[in-house]
Amino acid sequence: MGSLALADVAHAQTAPEPQDSAAARPSNQADDIVITARRVEESLQSTPVSVTAFSGAELTKAGIRDTADLMMKTPGVYLGGSGGRENSVFQIRGMAKARSGFNSPAVVSYFADVPQPTFGSSVATYDLGSVQVLKGPQGTLFGRNTIGGAVLFYPAAPTYNVEGYVQGSYGRFNNASLEGALNIPIVDGKVALRLAGRAETSDGYTKNLVNGKNFDDTDSRSIRASLLIEPVDGIKNLTIFDYYKNDYNGDSFVIRNIRPGSPLLDNPLALRPAALAFLAAQQARGVRIVEVTGEPLNRSRRLGITNRTDIDITDDVAFTNIFGYRRTEVDYHANVAGFGPLVSGNPALGGARFTVFHAGAINNTEQYTNEVQFKGTAGAVDWLLGGFYLRSKPFGPTGTGSNVLSTTTTYLNTFNYSFYNETSKALFGNVNVRLDNLLEGLRANAGVRYTWDKITACTATDTVTFGQVDPEDCNASNPVLQLPATNSVKFSAPTWQAGLDWQATSDLFFYAATRRGYRAGGINNPTLGGTLVKFQSYGPQKVTDVELGMRSDWDLADDVRLRFNISGFIGWHKNIAASLTGVRTILANCVPGAAPPISPDGDCNVANDPQSGTLLITAGTARISGIDIDGFLRIGNFTLNYGANFLDPKSTGFDVPPELAAYVPANAAIGFDFVAKRTFTLGADYAVPLGDGTEINAHADLYKTSDIAFTDSSINGYTLVNARLDYNNVFGSNADISLYMNNVFDRVYEQNGAFDGPGAGFKSVIMGPPRQYGVRLRYRFGQ
Repeated sequence: MGSLALADVAHAQTAPEPQDSAAARPSNQADDIVITARRVEESLQSTPVSVTAFSGAELTKAGIRDTADLMMKTPGVYLGGSGGRENSVFQIRGMAKARSGFNSPAVVSYFADVPQPTFGSSVATYDLGSVQVLKGPQGTLFGRNTIGGAVLFYPAAPTYNVEGYVQGSYGRFNNASLEGALNIPIVDGKVALRLAGRAETSDGYTKNLVNGKNFDDTDSRSIRASLLIEPVDGIKNLTIFDYYKNDYNGDSFVIRNIRPGSPLLDNPLALRPAALAFLAAQQARGVRIVEVTGEPLNRSRRLGITNRTDIDITDDVAFTNIFGYRRTEVDYHANVAGFGPLVSGNPALGGARFTVFHAGAINNTEQYTNEVQFKGTAGAVDWLLGGFYLRSKPFGPTGTGSNVLSTTTTYLNTFNYSFYNETSKALFGNVNVRLDNLLEGLRANAGVRYTWDKITACTATDTVTFGQVDPEDCNASNPVLQLPATNSVKFSAPTWQAGLDWQATSDLFFYAATRRGYRAGGINNPTLGGTLVKFQSYGPQKVTDVELGMRSDWDLADDVRLRFNISGFIGWHKNIAASLTGVRTILANCVPGAAPPISPDGDCNVANDPQSGTLLITAGTARISGIDIDGFLRIGNFTLNYGANFLDPKSTGFDVPPELAAYVPANAAIGFDFVAKRTFTLGADYAVPLGDGTEINAHADLYKTSDIAFTDSSINGYTLVNARLDYNNVFGSNADISLYMNNVFDRVYEQNGAFDGPGAGFKSVIMGPPRQYGVRLRYRFGQ
């Protein structure tokens, strides 16, 4: 919720303007952002949803270059990577993806109002108009249904002026980037084109002693073209083409500790002594030098086409159609354990060297979406009716692979295909009623949605080609495949929201809301047998929440202004997916009818055991409550922005069927991956005008987080400080010069969890970047 102090207004789509009373419009427009979180343009300070918003200028000032950087400005949100930084994981209000298996997202990211694919959903943050982070269940106003929230990225829109910018930067680790945008009015008032692009390279900051290459490098390219056509008044069509590629050596995975018991180390291979020696050597080297085998790879390609049409049918009714096509290709291999080859301590193996755990993923997915909206005003009522359609399918090899406890150093010797076809359909509606006749500035709003989901999956194992099979070849006649199986499942559910809000004065706003959220369930693979048949699929997760909030602005003295926003929420979750591991047949001791853990299904047939021994079930309930606070204090040319999130996630139940009890440890509870109970942000900005439009601006951001939950352990909490010094409009020109430094105090911190838990017995992580600094030049031209 809330906003930062911004002088410019974020880009927003047009819509019929609601006829709010005078009290409903904040008085200080210079401090406000116009957002579209509810599919109408409205002041952030008068929006009855929990949302944080940033303009393009604020993103540039804060040095935000990718999705993960948004965490520095958004308390209570985790935007990291799973398996690597290119595969973003979004966590809001305690909800993220399940730890394993295919799972519908708890948080959806959107680009130009089109939902991004679940896998490889990172967004390049150049030439943006705004970013809006919505917290809490979504779905009655637009897009996909979610239980955690949504992140909306809006590119800068074409205008009818010749204008643009060119920006270049150079910094530590030979980090060089070049970006720019050019706006071209083709037919004044009718046709405009905006072209933008970015290229970035860096050498990386983690050295691999095995091959001399650097991890954590960058080699990315992005382009975007936006064509705006307005043939007549009341009709607008915007088409956006965007493409992104990144080829780099991958992220460094660093071993951090080893537990007293480890299934991967404490077995007949007797790898623990070598593992402890390796850990000691890693700690002595420090986290920026690793010694891992294999040829790392991280390759990403993302192509998108968006077409939005807005038609004013009458003065009070508008029609919108949003079509989206997304094509994602991700291919990565990584030594996620962080170990080099370990020498066996078993004398019978003659000093053999073993790879502990290499992993990789290939994802080739096409996604088509279309959303239709009718919206308008009838007296005191603003209404919206809409429909949403999504179709996602694989177009090439898709799945995950591994190399576990083998004497080879290749990245993969087993590949598990997961060809998922997903269809989601929904109808939704929302009304907003002005109740000024009862109390000036009072509004009631309500919405409802019904969603139909269908998921079909073909899965199989490949120990021959390691990821070369296409989806149309996933069948029993393919000799390369082991245990191919196809299963399908359907889900449907209603969701809703209702609330009241009151614009008490132009600077004081209150709201109360309650919502029902829904996330589709999924499929366990392959086709299960025996007593496990009823666990072939797991059901959808649902949440009901309540939220109360206040947004306020206070003029404390001449040229002194305080903004204070606060909201409190509580959500009750049920049918949370839980991952059970080790659900596989132990053939050496198995006889037909054997009970778990010898045989999970009683038939002693390994062919129908859950894939990789992992079974997802809906077994948990939870209560997640918290408080969001943000605002600013402005004294003349000095602005102090602040934000905080306090989260209290509690597992309230873990009900496992008796036939699966053998796979559940004592005192088991629902985990909350990627969740920090306390996060804080603080930003300071001081501007010194020098005349002729020239200005010196000093800016600093602080981000602090408590420990971040990961499996049954955690990622250590940390504090970061970024700083920037801008010399804007140099000598009255359109040029800006900036000096920047990120991670000013060179903190060594764990950014993403990689491998952990009792099934592993050790912890490896992706470390955050070290101190980085450099210079940035920007030249603006045109209007």
